[in-house]
Amino acid sequence: MVDDNEIRFILGRLEGKMDSLISQMRSLGENIANHESRLQELEKSKAWILGVSAALSGAIAFLFNILK
Repeated sequence: MVDDNEIRFILGRLEGKMDSLISQMRSLGENIANHESRLQELEKSKAWILGVSAALSGAIAFLFNILK
């Protein structure tokens, strides 16, 4: 039969493991949020570059048509 001290010891170990898991989950959540903001920044810069290149290519095509 299991006595009270052994039950308390097992519960203490479980509580420690749960605290560790909660800490790891919190850390993962922060990492995901960090990655999300970094990805948004990269997507915005890519969209800006694509927009500028589209505008420049349109302007160059327009100039070539005028010079013909």
